[in-house]
Amino acid sequence: MFGERFKKAREFLGFSSQNSVAKKIGLTNQSIRKIERDEIKNLNWDYVKYLIENGINPYFLIGKSDEVAGKNLEDFVKKSEYEDVKAELEDLQNKFEIVQETLQLLQIEVDEDGNLKKRDPNL
Repeated sequence: MFGERFKKAREFLGFSSQNSVAKKIGLTNQSIRKIERDEIKNLNWDYVKYLIENGINPYFLIGKSDEVAGKNLEDFVKKSEYEDVKAELEDLQNKFEIVQETLQLLQIEVDEDGNLKKRDPNL
């Protein structure tokens, strides 16, 4: 869901690998991998900012639009809306963390198809 949109945005910008965009932004490959797999605890704002500043529709990243590309940040989002989008991304991040923590407490995993299953206690 959320991570898939970041992957599509990365690929749209021509980065075929997570490592290539990680080097460009100054993050680790593992950080990008976790974002794209929805395994993040704290979304890296540098990555979000980089994508938006390079023409990715911020509303695409938060799931409010299916349009991946924008022109650039100033053309796409008014300055007042930029903070709203940032706040909405942070809110989504907080909700994601709550869901992740709840699933962990309940010892439930989500498989590749999005189905919930009981975590194997032997792992």
